[in-house]
Amino acid sequence: MAANGRGARSRDGKQLITPGARGAVVGYGPAMVDRFPEIASVEEFIRLRRSEDPAECDRSAWAAMPLTVWWQLVREHPEMRFWAAHNRTCPPEILAELIKDGDWRVRDRVLGKGSCPPELLEQLADDPHDAVRNTVATHPRSPRTAVARLVDDPWPVIAEAARVRLADWPTQ
Repeated sequence: MAANGRGARSRDGKQLITPGARGAVVGYGPAMVDRFPEIASVEEFIRLRRSEDPAECDRSAWAAMPLTVWWQLVREHPEMRFWAAHNRTCPPEILAELIKDGDWRVRDRVLGKGSCPPELLEQLADDPHDAVRNTVATHPRSPRTAVARLVDDPWPVIAEAARVRLADWPTQ
């Protein structure tokens, strides 16, 4: 949650929904999350995700699910882990599980969330994939310690991004 107590903010400063919360999301219309009924089962999530109907795909990206359904989805359906991370209501404990995924795209999707918890960004500062490290270097919620670890990254683009972030870091 942001220091102002009103939730996380995106890279462009728009207020976002915090993981697991329900309510209006600035930039997505009134009560966008509340427009979608809760998903009750793994089978329903998979059906929605694979649907050719855009409204059903949207529901798989916005609707909340019970925590037991989240756990079943990520444990029993590895092919759906990216889409679990894509869902706007994915709870923090599921995000923490998804950053352990062997597929860099799943880890990067978790980190790409504007509401990604700083401790997850910290954990992936040494990720083997350059796209994941680049997300850590440029993410507005990355802790200073995570960004500092990237100033000597072997990929020059990441190292430069980390140096620029540190040079622009707000003083307190």
